[in-house]
Amino acid sequence: MSYRALAMALLLTVPGVVQARDAKPSLEQRVQRMEDESAIRKVLIEYGAFLDAKDYHSYAGLFASQGVWQGGFGTFTGPAAIEKMLVDNLGAPEPGFVNKANFHLLSNPIIEIDGDRAHVTSKYLFWTKSADNKPTPLLAGRYVDDFVRENGQWKIAKRATWGAIPFRDPNEPPAAGGGPAAASPALSTDQRLQRAEDHIAIERVIVDYAEKLDARDFDGYAALFAHDGTWQTGQTVRRGPGEIKAMLVGLFGATPPGYVNGADYHLVSNVEVDVDGDHAHARSRHLMMTRDKQGHPTPTLAGWYEDEFVRENGEWKIFHRIDHPLMPTAEEWVKEMAARRPR
Repeated sequence: MSYRALAMALLLTVPGVVQARDAKPSLEQRVQRMEDESAIRKVLIEYGAFLDAKDYHSYAGLFASQGVWQGGFGTFTGPAAIEKMLVDNLGAPEPGFVNKANFHLLSNPIIEIDGDRAHVTSKYLFWTKSADNKPTPLLAGRYVDDFVRENGQWKIAKRATWGAIPFRDPNEPPAAGGGPAAASPALSTDQRLQRAEDHIAIERVIVDYAEKLDARDFDGYAALFAHDGTWQTGQTVRRGPGEIKAMLVGLFGATPPGYVNGADYHLVSNVEVDVDGDHAHARSRHLMMTRDKQGHPTPTLAGWYEDEFVRENGEWKIFHRIDHPLMPTAEEWVKEMAARRPR
């Protein structure tokens, strides 16, 4: 073939190559991407939840069959070895254990997916209770993860825990002192897209809850609840938007015009959402920050929300929210709020 003929042949093939390279992902690919990110985010959150609950078996089950855990206790491969490592170093959980001493806040996930593998980085902040039972940050760092799709589920192929404050390199650790789930029925692309949209909508309500509370927007706050939705902490229960708004006005007083909150704000994190049709269950952590005498942000209250959601008139609403104060306890927080209440 002559040079001219070869050049013509190459020119004829280039548009096809460019078109293929510039082709937009299909709806199926876009939905799959959203599902994959959601599944990986859930593993990140469950990692902290299982660890805090001392559910070491479920924790180890988040790793692939040859998954590697690398951190302060050394390097361990496979769920059985990882579970044993936790029991050996942290002690076996006692029956009915409820962790009131520490918890993990997980945030800043960056997820890069390539087919059946993914690379993920995220941050963690480990909190413990102070002498006066207030939440106190103890350790800060980041997780660097490789994920793999194994038997249709995303699993951790390798996790390295890097300490930031104080610094710790997982490659130089100090001296150490069930079967696959059944496959879910196949969903259509429309069903998968709806589920992904539902997850995002519910996560937005959880964030809006904190935003409305911080802004003392009691009407907006109460409107996040269903018409017969309930708010509960301990034995205190308020039902319906009217009672819930009245409770807030009683606690904080009426919001003055142009109010800007410079005294406190809420952080919400570790959000988990499970959707079942027009109902959903969600769990998240909250941390309340207040201004100390020097004007510095200070952690004051830590706990978690347990929520039931319902789709009402096409919108996700809170059907039942239980606020579990952890540090300080619910009883201690009631006394503190009573002291703060406007006279």
